Amino acid sequence: MGKKKNLIETAVRLFAEQGYDGTTTLQISREAGVTEPLIYYHFKGKEELFTHILSEAFDEYVALLEALPTETQDEFTKIANLIIASQKAAVDMPRRIRLVMSSCPARIKDPAHVCSSRMRGIFEWYSRYLTQCLERGMASGEFIQVPVRETVYIIISMINGMIRQYSLLQSERCTNAKDVAIDFCRRSLLDNQGG
Repeated sequence: MGKKKNLIETAVRLFAEQGYDGTTTLQISREAGVTEPLIYYHFKGKEELFTHILSEAFDEYVALLEALPTETQDEFTKIANLIIASQKAAVDMPRRIRLVMSSCPARIKDPAHVCSSRMRGIFEWYSRYLTQCLERGMASGEFIQVPVRETVYIIISMINGMIRQYSLLQSERCTNAKDVAIDFCRRSLLDNQGG
C-alpha cells in the first residue's frame, strides 16, 4: 500500500474511533508510520483530509447505488435491492459510513461543506428512484395505492435508520434488519388481496 493510501486508511480508522476533534495530524502520521509534513504535502490540513475521506465514502456509496440493476422482474425487487445495497455498504465500509453518519448531521446546514451537497444528492437520488418504483408498481397493479411522497420518506428513513444503527452499533443483532425491512415493505406495498 502506498504512503498516501496508508495515511488515509489510518486517518479513517482514527477518525472513526476517536472522532474528528479527538484525532490530531501528529497522531495520524505516527500511526501511519510517516512524517507529519507528508499529510501537509497531500492535504492542506486535517479538515481537508477529513473532507477527502468523506468525499470518498460518498463516492463509494453512490457507485453502489448507481450499480443497482435497472431491469428487474418487478418494482418490489428494485426496492429490496436498494435496502440490501444500503445494508451491504454499512457492512463493507463500516468506518467510512460511521464517519458520515456521526459527522455529517452537524455539518449538513453548512452549504459549503461536502456533507450538505452530497447528503442532499443522495436523498434526491433515493427520492427519484423510490418514486419511480412506487408509481410504476401502482400503475401496473403490483402495489396497492399509497401516498407516494410520504411512503418514499418512510422508506428513506428506514434505510437511513438501518445504516445508522449498524454503523454506529456494529451489532450482530442488526444484520437481520434488511430482511425485516424488506418484509415490512412487502406487507405494506404488495397487493396480496387479489392473488
